[in-house]
Amino acid sequence: MTESLSQCCDALESAVELLSGTVSKLENQSNLSNQLTMSLLQPRRVFELIPEYDIQRAKLDLIEEVEPLVKSLSGKLSKSLVKLERERDTLQQTLELNSLRLNNQFSGEEMSDPDVSSDLVIMTSSTTEELDQLKKLKAQKAQLISSIQEIQSGEQG
Repeated sequence: MTESLSQCCDALESAVELLSGTVSKLENQSNLSNQLTMSLLQPRRVFELIPEYDIQRAKLDLIEEVEPLVKSLSGKLSKSLVKLERERDTLQQTLELNSLRLNNQFSGEEMSDPDVSSDLVIMTSSTTEELDQLKKLKAQKAQLISSIQEIQSGEQG
């Protein structure tokens, strides 16, 4: 029985030696493989001289491709800018009109016409000329109302 046990131990030792040899061989082979892989995958920079004609042609192609896009975007931008300026002018004039109304309301100069104090300012996309004309008409209306009030107070006094 001891003899079979010693044979088992010898067989086990030889199997362990065989496995350790195999592991070391695999490590060596994988190191070589890794080095080969690294050398193959490592980038190599290769520079070539390109003729000046090719460079100029590429620049022209790029300009031909980009210039229409830039013009289109520039046109859209200028249209948007004009629209925003018009909106800003409209808002500024609306602010002026509303501040005049507030000043008239709080200064005690209440107008006798109830419709005048309840005028609504409606913001629309008007041109600058239309807004200037509206401003002039409102100023003329205010002058006429004040002259009517003067005439009425002159008749009473």
